[in-house]
Amino acid sequence: METDIYYLVERAVDVAFTQDKYLLNLYQLLQLNKYTKKQTTEFIESSTATSINSMVEELNIYLDKGMKDKTVGPAYHHLGKPRARKIRDYLCKLLQDAAQYEQDRRPGRKKGSKNKVRKYTSK
Repeated sequence: METDIYYLVERAVDVAFTQDKYLLNLYQLLQLNKYTKKQTTEFIESSTATSINSMVEELNIYLDKGMKDKTVGPAYHHLGKPRARKIRDYLCKLLQDAAQYEQDRRPGRKKGSKNKVRKYTSK
C-alpha cells in the first residue's frame, strides 16, 4: 500500500506550526515506500512543495524584518523568532530531503569509495 506523501507532508507542516513537533523524516519515508524518481519529481513540482517553499520565503522575510513588514509580520508574529527559525529550518529540510532523494534515485551505477582496496586472487 502506497502512503499518500502529500497528506503526510501537509500534516507534518500543520503539526510543526501548531504543536511545535517535527515528526517527519521525508527521506526515510521516500526510501521505505520505494518512491521512484518520477514520483519524487512530481512531489517537488507539486502545489504542496510550492506552498512549503513560499512559507520558507515568508519566514525568511519575517526573520529579517520582523513586524516592519506589513504583509508578513502580522501573519507570523505569534510564533516568535526562535520558533519561526526552527520551523523554517524544518521546512527547508523537508524540501532538501526530497531533492536529495530525487538526486540519489538517478539511474546508473552507485558511486563507490575511491580508496577501496581491490583484492585480486592469483591462480
